[in-house]
Amino acid sequence: MGRVMFIIKSGPAGSQVEEALRLSAAMLGMDYLPVLVFVDDGVECLRRGAFNDSGLWDYLKAAADLAGVYVLSESLEGRGLGIDDLDPRLGATPVDLARFAEMTAESDVIAAF
Repeated sequence: MGRVMFIIKSGPAGSQVEEALRLSAAMLGMDYLPVLVFVDDGVECLRRGAFNDSGLWDYLKAAADLAGVYVLSESLEGRGLGIDDLDPRLGATPVDLARFAEMTAESDVIAAF
């Protein structure tokens, strides 16, 4: 399997986010590091206290620690947020639209949630 990217565009209350985080955790368990990029409403997942389910937080933290997570700068700006508004424990890396396009081009499989 080639490079896999998960684009998280749903907010923390969406079932799609739960599916994405569980799938990324399963991949991490197989020593496969998916790329997670948070865009649109998905940036809300990176804020402190975004999840009521501690298991989902654990999955997100594991992905951040092992593979890193990315956030689209334009999505942050569109919501009036900055990198300082995100949970610092996740160490989210901001990327602009040009870098995001490069990352998608480098991926063999892309799934949007």
